Amino acid sequence: MDIKTFRADSFPGALAAVRAEFGDQAKVLHAREFRESRFFGFRRQTVVEITAMKGEKSPIASERSDSFIEMLNESPYDVDIAPPSPPQCFRPETKTRNAEPVPTGCWPQTTAEQLNPTLLQRNLILRFQQDLRFGGPLQLFDDRRRVVALVGPTGVGKTTTIAKMAAHYKTRELKRVALLSMDVFRIGAAEQLRQYAATLGVPMETASDPDRLRLACERLDPYDLLLIDTPGASPRNAAKLTLIAAALDAAAVDETHLLLPATSSTAALVEATRAFQPLGVDSLTLTKLDEATGLGDLYPLLKLDLFPLRFLATGQNVSGDLEVAAPPKLASLATINEHRIQTE
Repeated sequence: MDIKTFRADSFPGALAAVRAEFGDQAKVLHAREFRESRFFGFRRQTVVEITAMKGEKSPIASERSDSFIEMLNESPYDVDIAPPSPPQCFRPETKTRNAEPVPTGCWPQTTAEQLNPTLLQRNLILRFQQDLRFGGPLQLFDDRRRVVALVGPTGVGKTTTIAKMAAHYKTRELKRVALLSMDVFRIGAAEQLRQYAATLGVPMETASDPDRLRLACERLDPYDLLLIDTPGASPRNAAKLTLIAAALDAAAVDETHLLLPATSSTAALVEATRAFQPLGVDSLTLTKLDEATGLGDLYPLLKLDLFPLRFLATGQNVSGDLEVAAPPKLASLATINEHRIQTE
């Protein structure tokens, strides 16, 4: 299913681009008109956007001004809102490297109306279901501890994300959680995590080398979940990445989550992914989604299908701004953030 979005300064220009790509049998999925900031926000310009695919002529879901709707009425397409599509199950995740199955997920009790029923969003959900892998929540067991390490570039939000995970699994899942910080060189990093630990009432250790890390892990063995905060590293700092990899081996981690900011460019995201992949990364968490303008830069990386997407960090609130990744939530974030930027 080849879905493309075309932008132009006018409706005739956008429609001409659609026809040039798909011909007279283009299937228009969504059309809208909005104001876009240019030149560092000092100039705003009207933009017309049409999302289309190859197929027969079909209804358009339109937005914005009456004049825009009038132009759509004059087009060869009918203007109407398509009926809601039925709920879809998203693609199940494969087994992890420890051969532990991750449960499949679907949304049988969630209707399209509850998910902001626009044709664009429903098509986003369907596309995410087909193109992306979702890993689901952490799988914890009563008979043994789970060790999860978070890695990523500097400033991606690892410490805050660890606090969010600790808060969820301690207060909502009622698990025994412990924290361990390897980020002892950045000023205030370990102290910030220590304050989170004190607030949550969970133990915390620090370690600056593999030997001390191994001993700290042994002291925290009785806990259900051990979360390890690693120092941030530039994707081009091979020496530091090697040191982090050695420390993770010493800690015998079960899962290594790569954190990437939704605000970075596609090139930067791909570079970071390739640099951190040798550290044994097996899951992906997206941060700063509340600051992103959409998923345009993220989507090419997600489609590479290197790791399943586990969590979405959507704000600074430790008690609630971390969610398990799923197609409806991802589609909602994409459309809500885009609408927020357009109306600012």
